[in-house]
Amino acid sequence: MELLERYVQAVAHYLPAEQKQDIMRELRANLLDELESLEIDASNPKDIQALTTFMQRLDHPQRIAQSYAPQYPLVASEDMGLYKTIVLKGLLVLFVYAVVTAGSYLINAQSVNAIAFLFVVLSSVWDNIGGMLIIITATFYLLGKSGYLAQWRYPSWNPESLPPTNAQRISTSEGISDVITSVFGLLLLWTPLWLNEEAYNSLILGIAPNMEQWRIILTIVMAGSLIAAIYRLTQAYWTKLSKSVYIAEYLVYIAVMLILWRSPVLFEITSPAAIELMPFVNGLFTHGWLFSAGVFMFIAASEVRKWHKL
Repeated sequence: MELLERYVQAVAHYLPAEQKQDIMRELRANLLDELESLEIDASNPKDIQALTTFMQRLDHPQRIAQSYAPQYPLVASEDMGLYKTIVLKGLLVLFVYAVVTAGSYLINAQSVNAIAFLFVVLSSVWDNIGGMLIIITATFYLLGKSGYLAQWRYPSWNPESLPPTNAQRISTSEGISDVITSVFGLLLLWTPLWLNEEAYNSLILGIAPNMEQWRIILTIVMAGSLIAAIYRLTQAYWTKLSKSVYIAEYLVYIAVMLILWRSPVLFEITSPAAIELMPFVNGLFTHGWLFSAGVFMFIAASEVRKWHKL
């Protein structure tokens, strides 16, 4: 009997306090029922060998405790795709932030050393990546444990709301990605509003004075994308209309990129210490707009094919 009780106590070490006593009673009763069915008397010294053999077939106490009181994971497997997407987007935000701060640091130091710039960028990302992962993981854990993520994944439904057989599901991960991208773009456009004056004045790049109207145009475009992306997060499946709007977003971005490709340079070097980088920046953005437009054309063509299948 002592061996059985030791096993129950070992399981109890892995149980939450509020459930411990109830689960111990249930486990003890289940084990005694199994022993009775095998005609093993746990209190009889003559049956000690049979009891030992029975106990050896039992699972590890921690695994038994998990089966009675499952511990909610930090990130559920169903949410792993969304979790990875947000982490990757967070890394992108950290990287761009690091590039901005590193550029400001080197300009203040009157240096344009590429190795020093890379070192400062990587150091900044490394310093902030831990905090970002903790915040994202904690958010997923709290929302998942409280049931909000499950309600989002599995909303109420009725047979009439079932999608047609040719329905295409809207990817939640892509929707979150679109939201983050739009928000990030708006933050970059409006750095004067959220950066302090000293940090803003130390930035290397800024919108050229003769292109200031593009700050408003791009804000309108990205704000429209943000609203559409948030709406898509509330929908489970594509419709002809929602897919058409999605394709129209790409067409607008393609048109904007082609116009910027043929226009004067949108960004200019704002720091005298880095003015020699201006030809490189001009070439980068000139070819960058054309390349991005080509990528968006390819994506838009793919979405048009999906639209025909709806």
